[in-house]
Amino acid sequence: MSTTTTKLNQQEIIPSRTDVGALANRINMETRSLHNKIDKLVTLKFALALRDYKIFRQGLQSFYHVFATIEECLYKQLENEDSEWTPLLRNVWKPEMARREKGQQDLLFYYDGRKEKFMTPIMPAQIEFVNHIRQVTSEKPYLLLAYLHVMYLALFAGGRVMRSSISRATGLFPRKDGLSHGEIVKEGSNFFSFDVEDENTFRLLYKRDYELQTRNNLTEEQKLEIIEESKYIFQQNAKCVIELEHHNLSRIKSKWSYFFVTRGYYIAIAIFFVIALVSLRRIYSHVIA
Repeated sequence: MSTTTTKLNQQEIIPSRTDVGALANRINMETRSLHNKIDKLVTLKFALALRDYKIFRQGLQSFYHVFATIEECLYKQLENEDSEWTPLLRNVWKPEMARREKGQQDLLFYYDGRKEKFMTPIMPAQIEFVNHIRQVTSEKPYLLLAYLHVMYLALFAGGRVMRSSISRATGLFPRKDGLSHGEIVKEGSNFFSFDVEDENTFRLLYKRDYELQTRNNLTEEQKLEIIEESKYIFQQNAKCVIELEHHNLSRIKSKWSYFFVTRGYYIAIAIFFVIALVSLRRIYSHVIA
């Protein structure tokens, strides 16, 4: 049955949030401190600077290379019929998750059709990240499971924020060439959208299949390796964000938002929490399900 139309009842939603044996839950628990660390001041400063589409497109480009490399390695593995990992990965992966083409659509929009501007990573942390992905997943294909959990599930939450009123209320969306917010969302946020009938159902199916395939088909040692690789993903994502901030420091410092956050941190946090509280009721059931 198509993943875009299947509905799940409550009993079919797995894993439960209290299932301590589920690999996905173990990854979440083990990476919680890293996740919190990445959400500190530097990330907030950079996020506020993303109103500049030239900085935004650099951030999008950084993540595009990560996803494109994951999919390059995954598709190569899926073609290897002799590998014991191919059936497992095939049962987890959903073609609708693919981001490479979606990312290219957005980058062509932000780079005015100049594909040569973004097709190859040029910043050290980005190059290090993609080279690492190719190396470790070639040696141990099951480490792709770390990326399929951490990177792709993050897109669901990120996509909702980017397409919601939160982006307009906080200014966390780029401005470009006098276009309206709606026009930019339509042309430049394909990376955060999925061509499925019901995103929430699709996400639950993805999580369910991930659990069904990883529960009994991996050794404990392999699961621990996947958890460690998940930690690396968070660390390297943070490294890429910091690299972009340093690269654009003079541009960022010229913005009122940088001064506001660096000189008025607690005021910024207070406002941020007010926005979060107003939005929480709307997004709560989708984000934590």
